[in-house]
Amino acid sequence: MVAPDRDKLRRSFRIAGRAEPGPAPAAERASAGAPLRGFLQQRRAQFAGPPRPAVELPAGGELATAHGVLWRRELRYAADFVHGAVPLGSGLRLDGERLARLARDPSFAGLDPSRCLFLDTETTGLHGGAGTVVFAYGLGFFRDGGFVFEQTFLRDFGEEPAMLHHFAARLREFPVPVTFVGKSYDRHRIHARLAVHRIQAPVLTQQHLDLYHLVRRAHGRELPDAKLRTVEQRLLGLDRRDDLPGSEAPAAFLDWIRDRSGPVDRVLEHNRLDVLSLAALLGVLAGRASGP
Repeated sequence: MVAPDRDKLRRSFRIAGRAEPGPAPAAERASAGAPLRGFLQQRRAQFAGPPRPAVELPAGGELATAHGVLWRRELRYAADFVHGAVPLGSGLRLDGERLARLARDPSFAGLDPSRCLFLDTETTGLHGGAGTVVFAYGLGFFRDGGFVFEQTFLRDFGEEPAMLHHFAARLREFPVPVTFVGKSYDRHRIHARLAVHRIQAPVLTQQHLDLYHLVRRAHGRELPDAKLRTVEQRLLGLDRRDDLPGSEAPAAFLDWIRDRSGPVDRVLEHNRLDVLSLAALLGVLAGRASGP
C-alpha cells in the first residue's frame, strides 16, 4: 500500500499543517499529525453512528426435518377473506375455457385449483446468477375450502438444504405453479439453487401459470402497464401502504444476516401480500363469477 500524502489530505480537508517544508524533529512531526488524526477519528465516529436495533421475524417457529431445521410460519384464511376488494376463494371455481384461452394452453381447461401452488420468492440479487440465493419462499394453496399461506425464511445459509427440500415437497403436492413473472425469473433462481444442492424437483415444467401474461392479454389495452402494483390497484382494489419495494429486499436480508438490523420483517410482509394477490388475481382473471 502506498503511504498517504498527508499534505494533500490536509489541503483537501483544509487542515492546517507545517508552515515550512523540510525535516522536523520527531516531537514536531507528531504534533503536526495530530489535527489530521483528530479529524479522521471524528469522521469515523460520525459515520459509525449508534448500533441499530435488531429486527425480529414475524411469529413463526422452527420446523425440524430430515434435512435440518428451518424457520416457517403458516397463516390460514377463509375463502371469503377479502384481499383488496376480491375474496381469495374467487379462484376456487374456474372458467376453464377462459383460462385456457388466456394462457394459450388447452391443458389449463381442466385445471383443478387444488393443484395450484401460488409462489413468490425473495432473493439476494435481482439479476440472477450462480451466486443468487433465494432467502424467502412465499407459498399459497387451497385446502379444506380455505387458503393457506406458508412462508419460509433463510435465517442462516446452512438452513438452505432443509428449505429447498421443503419447497420440493410442496411442489410435488401442488404441481402447478402460479406466479407473476415467475416463468422468466422465480423458477430459474429456484432451479439454480436446487442444482447446487443436487435436489430434484419439477420446477421447470410446461404447466406453469404466469399471471403476468394473462393480465397483458386480458387487460393490456386498459392498463398503463402490467406491473403488479398497477394490477393490484386497478383489478384488485388494493393500494399498499408503507410497502418495502422489492428492489430493497437484497440489502435488507444481507444487513439482517450481518447484524440482525435489516428490515426483513417488511420484506416478508411484502412477500405475503404478493402471494395473496396471486390467488385473488386468478379469481379476477378466470373465476366463474368474473364474467367475460
